[in-house]
Amino acid sequence: MGIEILVFLLVGIFAGTLAGMFGIGGGVIIVPALIATFIYLGFDQVITTHLAIGTSLASIFFTGIASAYSHNQKKGVIWKTFYPLSVGIAMGAILGALVASSVSGNNLRYLVGVFLLIIAIQLILSFEIKDSKKQSNFSLSILSGSGIGMASSIIGIGGGSFTVPYLRYFGYEMKLCIGTAAACGVPIALFGSLGYLYTGWGLENIPSMSLGYIYLPAVIGISATSIFSAKIGVAIAHSLSDLVLKILFSLFLIMGALYMLAI
Repeated sequence: MGIEILVFLLVGIFAGTLAGMFGIGGGVIIVPALIATFIYLGFDQVITTHLAIGTSLASIFFTGIASAYSHNQKKGVIWKTFYPLSVGIAMGAILGALVASSVSGNNLRYLVGVFLLIIAIQLILSFEIKDSKKQSNFSLSILSGSGIGMASSIIGIGGGSFTVPYLRYFGYEMKLCIGTAAACGVPIALFGSLGYLYTGWGLENIPSMSLGYIYLPAVIGISATSIFSAKIGVAIAHSLSDLVLKILFSLFLIMGALYMLAI
């Protein structure tokens, strides 16, 4: 198990740094890395993608707490926006896990790639558009949170790829969007991973040391390093301008999308 544990630790470093920088959970890094590792370990490829997504969400829970805490220390979380969003996120994340259980692994990978590419294009096209000063409301926040939670749970990410553009639409500065998205990643990860635990429970082709679609050695290895590297990512985010953060965020999404569509 030596090589794969090293892989999990390295993945945690990269995922944590990206989580802190962009308000994401790091699933865009974690899911592809876990798929490759699980194939190398000889796990049944029928469940490889679902196992990677469930494990990613469980890891993101710990990364998200560390990232959100660090952003909050720098007053980078909009809590009045977080609370109604989190209500919808909880419902959507559970529903997303149930939906994903009926989707094939290949189709799930394509969904990851397409979603990220769409979000990246949207963010790039809005570079020169003035931020909206519209106000969200409780009902809209719950509805939007449900969509964010469901989509994030289906593809195994912390939701920052969706939450950041959503918050930008309402005129919040990039650092606040990233910090709030990091906080939103915690309920996504919690309720999404519980959904994957339930849908994968009792399956015969699940590897040992797993709880449903959650592979515990990977969760432990990734979390062990990501909770520390998230602080580094937060420090980087607060040292960069909004424009630089948006450009880096868009490039990151495009690379993740192309990778997922190619594997």
